[in-house]
Amino acid sequence: MLESRVNNPRQPTKPSGRKGRLSEYGGERRIVTAICYDLVGSTRLLHLLDIEDYQELIVAFQNAAKHAIISHSGVMQLEAGDGGVALFPIELGAKDAASLAIRAGLAIVEGCAGVAREAGRDDLHVRVGIATSVALIQETQEEKGEPVTGAALAIATRLEEIADPDSVFVSEDTRDLAGRSHAFVFEGARTLKGFTVPEKVWRALGHKIDVDRFYAFGSLGGPFIGRESELNTIAACWEKVTAQGGEILLLEGDAGIGKSRLLREVRKMTRDRRSGLYFFQCLPGGHRSTLHPLLNSLMGATSGQDDQLGLSASAVANPFERNGIRDAETIETFAYLLGALGRNQRLADNDPKAIREKAHRAVFRALAALCANGPIVLAVEDIHWIDPTSRDLLAEAARVAHQLPIFLVATSRLGFASDWLDAANPTRLTLLPLDRDETRRAIEARWPEQRQGMLPELYDVIERISGGVPLFIEQICQWVSENVAADTMSLSENVKPSHVSAFEEILDARLNHLGTARDVARAGAVAGSRFTLSLLRELLPGLGKKSLVKAADTLSDSGFLMRIRTRGHIAYGFRHVLIQETIYNGLLRRQRQALHRRLFIAVSQNRQMAAWMDTGTLAEHAERAGFIENAIELYTAAGKESSSRSAMVEARNYLEHAVEICDRFGAGHAIETLQLSALISLGPVLTGLVGLNSPPARKLYEDGVAIARRQPMEEQSRWFPIYWGWWLTGTDFRVMRERALQVRAMQAGTEDPEIKLQVNHCIWAIAFNLGHHREAQDAIKAGLALYDEQSAKTNRTLFGGHDAKVCGLGQLALSLWLTGQSKASDSALSKMVAFVDRISHAPSKAHSLDTEAVSAFYRDDYGRLTEISKRMADFARSHEMQSLSGLSLLFAGWALAHGESLTSGHAMFREGLSLLRSLGVVADLPIYLYMHATLLGQAGNYESALEVTNDAIEKAKETGHAYWLAELYRRRAVLQARGNTTKDPIILDLRSAVDIAERQGAKALLRRARHSMQELGVAGQH
Repeated sequence: MLESRVNNPRQPTKPSGRKGRLSEYGGERRIVTAICYDLVGSTRLLHLLDIEDYQELIVAFQNAAKHAIISHSGVMQLEAGDGGVALFPIELGAKDAASLAIRAGLAIVEGCAGVAREAGRDDLHVRVGIATSVALIQETQEEKGEPVTGAALAIATRLEEIADPDSVFVSEDTRDLAGRSHAFVFEGARTLKGFTVPEKVWRALGHKIDVDRFYAFGSLGGPFIGRESELNTIAACWEKVTAQGGEILLLEGDAGIGKSRLLREVRKMTRDRRSGLYFFQCLPGGHRSTLHPLLNSLMGATSGQDDQLGLSASAVANPFERNGIRDAETIETFAYLLGALGRNQRLADNDPKAIREKAHRAVFRALAALCANGPIVLAVEDIHWIDPTSRDLLAEAARVAHQLPIFLVATSRLGFASDWLDAANPTRLTLLPLDRDETRRAIEARWPEQRQGMLPELYDVIERISGGVPLFIEQICQWVSENVAADTMSLSENVKPSHVSAFEEILDARLNHLGTARDVARAGAVAGSRFTLSLLRELLPGLGKKSLVKAADTLSDSGFLMRIRTRGHIAYGFRHVLIQETIYNGLLRRQRQALHRRLFIAVSQNRQMAAWMDTGTLAEHAERAGFIENAIELYTAAGKESSSRSAMVEARNYLEHAVEICDRFGAGHAIETLQLSALISLGPVLTGLVGLNSPPARKLYEDGVAIARRQPMEEQSRWFPIYWGWWLTGTDFRVMRERALQVRAMQAGTEDPEIKLQVNHCIWAIAFNLGHHREAQDAIKAGLALYDEQSAKTNRTLFGGHDAKVCGLGQLALSLWLTGQSKASDSALSKMVAFVDRISHAPSKAHSLDTEAVSAFYRDDYGRLTEISKRMADFARSHEMQSLSGLSLLFAGWALAHGESLTSGHAMFREGLSLLRSLGVVADLPIYLYMHATLLGQAGNYESALEVTNDAIEKAKETGHAYWLAELYRRRAVLQARGNTTKDPIILDLRSAVDIAERQGAKALLRRARHSMQELGVAGQH
């Protein structure tokens, strides 16, 4: 093995000066890295495909492979049919060559997947092997970097042969060289063909986005002290995972207590038997940023992503597929939740609850795929900063983990609620400070060799001010190592171990003698979790590039910062969040504000400068900079972005914060304009989360209307969505009609046809439910005359969630039938169906199906209702619409009860009604209760039927939901007659049915009431 040579390669500054040890054969000994790749099953493809198609496929694949190699500085050595070999020039340096070779290998896998997608094939896969060894380089061949003799190429070839499809297998030496830049999974020791000594084989997972806290600072490689009990518990959990199934472990402790260090021990402990390790980091301020632990792990993970704002759908698909997750629906769901560019926008038509259920299924499928080759470790650090969507999916992962070989480990600071994990019954470990003996051992392990003479007299003071917190011990020892004299350690005797003030003093003392580096640390603390030299130059315009580089290197070497390796540039981040927090909190308010201002201005003018910053993060910088209007605009935009991918809780958080800022800064036209914009976006989010008739939703729109009415008359049309929401959240139908008329009066001066249409939309929806058919029909005709299909594409979401024309034609069809115009009703219904099928808008199609079913119900057309119910069920299933599923059961049950089986039909009906009630979507309650009472009556259960009818009549009278009230009175009269009630209440109910039908102009219902009078023998009686 080549451990000493591989771990300590020579890297002179100039290639021409790179002279290795001369061989007696006239060459030099150099460390080289080789790559070998080959298509899987190409012979089978040759027999399956036409020869020309096969040739096109191979050429496309080879072009992609060569591009991957050349773009990462590789040199092609051989291209043979469906495979090839390449070397990475010795001039690169051993570590860079190994890293670039791995990146090229992963790019070959991605390129193969791209060729497969273009060709529409799912059977095109590639294997890649990479190895590093000493090779003999002839002097005459140095420019090409071609080895004459060496094991790298042979080992790479053997590794390629045993690699899994779409995997990159690397040798131990390659892994050692690239260990800090890539993540790996240990595949075990394998005896390769032609070699007698087993080779440790690793699978490369991807280029690390961050050099995480496990590898951030060399001292973490020191001895691990204490925690014997915790290690035993962890070992027991891992044994259960490998023997029985999933385990969940929650590590809790104060900042700096050693949670990350213990996680490193988890890595070491599980290395030999796990098939994969997946690490996700929650970040400060990330509680509003949807899926930010996953997003941060993907950003930059695919070639070309670093300089691109946002994440592409392919950048989600590639790493998922590379890790064995190939289920298209799973990838599509995560791409949607992540807001990836090019995601399937049709998912936005789904109800947020349906999206959540789809996401839960995707979590299980993804985890099952990751576990396909054996147990995995899934680590999520700092969940006290987790966002709501990530928390929901992590809770689901914990719930299903027991079904799979998963060791799920999460870390959290103390004092943060984690009861949402309780259902998974996690093992909880609370990390306490090191005891006295452990503290002394930790001090001794980290104490600088040149300061040993100081140690005996400082044991007690270090133990006291560190409080046994490992990070504090480390910082104290680092401080001493930086040439601090013993007499400078004069911390207050009143400082207690739990006080952060000691830590602040130590950091401040360390930074004070670093000169320019101190200013860079402060600027970095303001920048956040990640920053680059170009960003630092904007924050510190007085410093040149060389000074910044030197300062950043000093901070990295001192353990304050870690280098974050990304494609295209080097970024930096703090090794521990507590260091960043402490430095930030030590800044004066005006210092913070000045730095936030510089950052906001720079990034606003050039978003590529900090492409990793999302809109919410930029909004926070604006707020801290004192740019209040910018902050409100950006928080509102961030809320819209979250809402667009069904992250409703995050959307609510952003938008409510925008509104809260507006409230804090009082009235004023500029602020109120921004506040109204935020309220317009917040309204649908809030009603979706807490309900249309909830007090928060009503208050939002009432407050919004009060603000909108203060705005100039010429701006009133701009705030129409506020008025719409105010109408929609009315307490009952009478209030809603009153508000609709007020809105019409307030918007009377507008020339905007879309607003005029939506005002009529308000009126026809309410007028129909009140039984005011003439008013409803007039509003529909007036509104549809203004309909513009292009504008409707945007406004479907804003106003009602469905298309206004579909709604209008459907409502017209129902109203025309009720008023005795059957043929006109049929015509309107046909137009609605044809139109909704043309626009292909799922919520509008669901609305249309509901209208079709109600129309068939009116007509007692049970055969058609059965057919419509089946279409409803199919559509609900394919679009995951629970409410439509409930309606399909309800109407199918009604039809079945009037045909094959009353009992089975009524049971199905009840199931549908129960589902609709649980979802809070019983829009046509009078009809549903009428149906329920009718079926109870047909079963001879007249008492229960009358109770349901009485309840329906009272609710209809109370809310003004009166369009079916005549039928309810008629149904009660029929039920009373069958129950042998005296004739007076029967006559009274039928008379009420006739009066209501006549007043509403509902001729169809009037005919039914008069027919029942004849049938029951009470015609002409009063």
